Amino acid sequence: MTNKLFSIPKPNPYATLRLFCFPYAGGAPSIFMPWVNDLPAHIELVAVQLPGRGSRLTEPAHTTMQAMIEELMSQQSFLTQKPCIFFGHSLGSRIAYELAYNLFQANSSMPLKIIASGSRAPHLKSNKRPFYDLPHDEFVAELKSLNGTPREILEHTELMELFLPLLRADFEIAECYQAQSNALPIPIDVLYGTDDVDVTPEQIDAWQSLSAAPITKHAFNGDHFFINTCSDKVKSTVIQLSTDL
Repeated sequence: MTNKLFSIPKPNPYATLRLFCFPYAGGAPSIFMPWVNDLPAHIELVAVQLPGRGSRLTEPAHTTMQAMIEELMSQQSFLTQKPCIFFGHSLGSRIAYELAYNLFQANSSMPLKIIASGSRAPHLKSNKRPFYDLPHDEFVAELKSLNGTPREILEHTELMELFLPLLRADFEIAECYQAQSNALPIPIDVLYGTDDVDVTPEQIDAWQSLSAAPITKHAFNGDHFFINTCSDKVKSTVIQLSTDL
């Protein structure tokens, strides 16, 4: 598999299950690399690498969810080649849901489940004022307040200029996209941070509207980026949820 959309750090042709991982806004496939060596032998990790990041840094980032989904659906045969699970954090959770819904609409094979981390249910609007189109200094100030962009990027002028178009594009999708409320015939596990001020308990519970099965919720001691601060616990939880099928 040499497609630029998917980064497979440890190819495993004998895997019987693929774990597709969708990063948060501004995130790259590298955030999932520490998971690879702890996965059971039957699971192959596939990190989704959208344009504007990783080895696709020079490509313009998508600015709509529709464009993202069209690119992903162009690889439908790979997505459905083996049984799989979709994991996403924040915006990545909403991409995972929308992709699963598009596969459902296409009468295609679907993931066995979605593991949605650090995100409101996609059919709900954000409670926050959009900031993707703010002037430069105000936009950077908002990024700093989120604690998700590495300090070495925020404080490095040249790096910030390189990453700003990607960050603006991702946050435009994160802030403007709203899904239809359609219950999928697959289970959804919801991971959330107990100190996450961006995602309310009501927005977490609303994931139930998107699954015909009862959702399960898993709490982590952390803010919106508990995927980084509680990385080992998140990793072990995802592995557990991927093997309890």
